[in-house]
Amino acid sequence: MKRLLAAAVLVCVAALPGLAHATYEDGLTAYERGQFDHALREFRTLAHRGHPGAEFMLGVMHFNGFGVDRNEVVAAIYFRKAAEQGEPGAQLAFGSLHIRGIGVFQNLIEARKWLSICARSNSPDVARQATALLGLTASLMTADEIIRADRVAERWRPVRAGLVREQ
Repeated sequence: MKRLLAAAVLVCVAALPGLAHATYEDGLTAYERGQFDHALREFRTLAHRGHPGAEFMLGVMHFNGFGVDRNEVVAAIYFRKAAEQGEPGAQLAFGSLHIRGIGVFQNLIEARKWLSICARSNSPDVARQATALLGLTASLMTADEIIRADRVAERWRPVRAGLVREQ
């Protein structure tokens, strides 16, 4: 399962949409080159401003231990922050963590909620992975749990970070 999650996280990184900020682009370039100290500085700066892509990448770095000590709990925190803002890769990662309780308490309703939201995303690779994991979670859940999770997912709307201004 951990290998599946690690592979999902790497596909999410590769499937990131067009980049809006030069410093985010710099962070991704540094990350791809293995310059994790530089990437960490860029992503932390942006994450403090509520940039969901940077929060997701900090989650990836903490989950894998790239440039920081490996810490699944800190990874889960960053994945959640980005997921709540609508970042599909973070939604996939955060939902996946809930399946087995990695860095969070196991919660299949939360897992299904985030995977359902992610499955509706505009990122085909990430949506495909989320759909596959939805089948796994359904096999572990009761019908009532599935209904509850699906209702929560239907009502979900992204929340902008408090420090980000709309332009």
